[in-house]
Amino acid sequence: MYTVKQVADLAGVSIRTLHYYDSIDLLKPSRISANGYRWYGEEALLHLQQILLYRELDFDLASIKRLMDQKDFSVVQALLAHKRALKKRIARLERLVETVDNTIARQRGDRSMTDEDLFRNLTPEERAYTEEAMNTWDPELVRESHRRYNQLSAAERQQLKQEGQQLNRDWAALIGTDPAAQAARTMVERWRKSIELFWTPDTEGLLGLARMYNEDERFKKTYDQVHPRLAGYILDCVQAYLQ
Repeated sequence: MYTVKQVADLAGVSIRTLHYYDSIDLLKPSRISANGYRWYGEEALLHLQQILLYRELDFDLASIKRLMDQKDFSVVQALLAHKRALKKRIARLERLVETVDNTIARQRGDRSMTDEDLFRNLTPEERAYTEEAMNTWDPELVRESHRRYNQLSAAERQQLKQEGQQLNRDWAALIGTDPAAQAARTMVERWRKSIELFWTPDTEGLLGLARMYNEDERFKKTYDQVHPRLAGYILDCVQAYLQ
């Protein structure tokens, strides 16, 4: 049996995370001693491994709980599914590494490479977004944005995704309040700071991005899933901020 600290060290997660998993009934300790200490056995460790594997594959906690609560859930079948998914991801990352290596060679003058080659190993959806971005924005800005993103580790990309999701939830919580208030201005500054990891927008670019969230159904659908008024409220906040 392991203490909560030992499990945290073993799995590379925080004690706070384990406490949170316990509070939402995602991962319960094997037993709790009379003094309130949590103890974790082998079954709990396997359960935690499943959670972390699902998280690595970008499942949210609600989906993980729903899957693992099913009566017919099988650890072996889940592991086989994880293996297939991870192999696909490895193959895709290897193709992206090849693209990055080729781009480095091009930048050093060691080989020629067309603009299409820059995005050859992206998914069809990513290529479609890239082509549209190249036509809408400055192509050099798009290339630089992709270059910066490709430099991020898998952990950094996951953290960025989680921060973006939290940003949207925090923004949605303000809906109904004054878009010009300090709380809304703070949200715009958080949003702008996240964008500047890849691109430093001017006033026109920032406003154009907020408008695109409302006018492009693909983006609007993403925000509608958080709150049906979120995209419109973001635009109101950005307009107020820039004024």
